[in-house]
Amino acid sequence: MKKHAKMLTMIASCMIVIGIVLATIGVASGAKFAITNTKDGFKVLSSEDTISEEFSLTAFTKIDTNLNDIDIEIIPSNEYKLQIKRPKDMEIKHKVDNHELSIEEVEQKDKAKFFVNLTLTSLPHTVIRIYVPKDVPFENITLNNKFGDIDMDEISSEKISIDSNDGDITFNKVKTNELTIVSQFGDITGNDVSAKELSIDTKDGDVILDTIDANSTLINNQFGDMTFRNFTSEGLSIKSNDGDLQFHGLLLGSSEIHSNFGDIEVQLLNKESEINYNIESNFGDITVNQNEYEKKAAHNVNSSNHLIIKAKDGDVDVNF
Repeated sequence: MKKHAKMLTMIASCMIVIGIVLATIGVASGAKFAITNTKDGFKVLSSEDTISEEFSLTAFTKIDTNLNDIDIEIIPSNEYKLQIKRPKDMEIKHKVDNHELSIEEVEQKDKAKFFVNLTLTSLPHTVIRIYVPKDVPFENITLNNKFGDIDMDEISSEKISIDSNDGDITFNKVKTNELTIVSQFGDITGNDVSAKELSIDTKDGDVILDTIDANSTLINNQFGDMTFRNFTSEGLSIKSNDGDLQFHGLLLGSSEIHSNFGDIEVQLLNKESEINYNIESNFGDITVNQNEYEKKAAHNVNSSNHLIIKAKDGDVDVNF
């Protein structure tokens, strides 16, 4: 029995090696394909197994998505339109009802549990593109996506909520009363954003925000660097567990920056006479306007603007 089992193992190993050799020859010859496991066994996929669809839509003011592994793009246009590029065996449902566009990926019982891409260039990824007229105000945009990138451009909405497990999030020229982003893994990049309330909670990824105007800002990042440029907030709370932080902008009202591990660089557009500050670092240097301090640095003026910086292990450099 043991000899029989060993023989089967050797045969299986030889078949795998032969398969890899043949796949390598195919790739070298310019073939583009992938191998996936379905209920009917292993299946070879190529670009021919991907289809593209386009749908004209009636007007809507709300968007709601519930997707598993799809890139999402919201694109300014002069019409309401939906484009979907997907594998043939994937089902994606959409409808416009009560001025809301809803898009849902139908869970497949025989969904592939094994996937190997055998090409020097990646096969086309599943993509959903939502085209909306420019300058149309939305009521609510809710994007739930487990795996896949999210890209949003030139959008105005009362409320925007993004929940992503693994994928990069990019938004440009966004105006909203409330922007909430929850991300487990992936970078977050934003440019030219106006929000009354801005909230970002991420576990692992870099955050880069440029030209931001917010009444209230709350940002938590467990692992990753954060960069803020041309940032204005009337109330700010940033918590970083592990990563460097760079901030350039204007701080009004009460602002707090907490960091466990990582350096903090702050370049304020405020005058030093316009803001109170209290800076602490347990293990790291403190520099304010090229003046060095040990453990603590404090400055009190007659102003309603307050800045608190607390660092456990990292240098703090503040300049006005």
